[in-house]
Amino acid sequence: MKKHLQLAAIILLAFSLTGCAESSAPTEETPSQTQALLPESDAPLLKEGETVTISGECQFHVDYVAISEHPELYYEADAGKTYAEFCITFQNLADYTVNASNVMRGKLIYSGMYEYGGNDTVTDEDGLFSSPAHWFDMDPSDSMQIHYFFLVPKEVQDSSRTVELNMNICENEYRVIVREGEKGVVPASGSASISDKTSGEIGSEDVVVTDNAEFYVEHAVFTKKATPLSPGTAYNYYEAEDGKIFLDFCVAYTNRASQKMEAGKAVSADLDQAEAAVSVTELSNRSAFEDYSNVAVVLPLCTEYIHCIFQVPEELETNSEPVTVSFKIDGNRYTYSVK
Repeated sequence: MKKHLQLAAIILLAFSLTGCAESSAPTEETPSQTQALLPESDAPLLKEGETVTISGECQFHVDYVAISEHPELYYEADAGKTYAEFCITFQNLADYTVNASNVMRGKLIYSGMYEYGGNDTVTDEDGLFSSPAHWFDMDPSDSMQIHYFFLVPKEVQDSSRTVELNMNICENEYRVIVREGEKGVVPASGSASISDKTSGEIGSEDVVVTDNAEFYVEHAVFTKKATPLSPGTAYNYYEAEDGKIFLDFCVAYTNRASQKMEAGKAVSADLDQAEAAVSVTELSNRSAFEDYSNVAVVLPLCTEYIHCIFQVPEELETNSEPVTVSFKIDGNRYTYSVK
């Protein structure tokens, strides 16, 4: 199985034989996640426009809280996602240097039960450029604007459900109510073919909902070259060896649990005829493959496309031998008949 990078020309990088087949996958089971409302924080409420002074430590002003697919600072969310942004102007009142990344951390709670982490950036004095917060040290009396971004599903922007931020600033806990609204489990999609199967054969039209997932098989195709759906100007792909072909088995996986899921633990699959296999996830609007399963994650209520790419003898595509993929999602075993 040859792995390539496409960038104007084709460059051979290396052979890649990582585990998608369950015999090579980690033995750890898919983490069990409960569907329950999270305990409400009793931290003091922090509002937009408010200024807080902590003597001998810091002073900060809450500049704004916003939800947008295209926030400032050159961020742009992938399809199906959006950003929630919390922005403060922070002044170091301590008599020692503080790294900007240690100023605040936080999580976003959607509908009272779905959790999202974030990351921080800092703007320059003119607000023209942004950089990771850990690049900046703040001397005593220094001030700077710090932004905390949460990547969340697009529905967070448009729904009427509650959105709350739990922020820790200078080791002090605060609550920020972005929107009051309904709490509880977000219903699954309204597909007419939806099913609650916990085992058995899955057809090409089936959408299955389990305790922690919603999924369907997007495709299972034979191909000499496995690529992401919409390749960008630079992307990696897989090219089968001479006399071999791939079976590219792709699952559209929606995480319905309350916390993020590693893509490598979300879907595992095996195929009796496979000689080698690799598990990859499409990222960046399906323009690139991420083949490190512990890096790619599926956020709560978000959908990612997870591929199990099997290398098999070329004749398997055209002969009469049946081909069935066995796969596991949310602890349940399913099969899919390719031919």
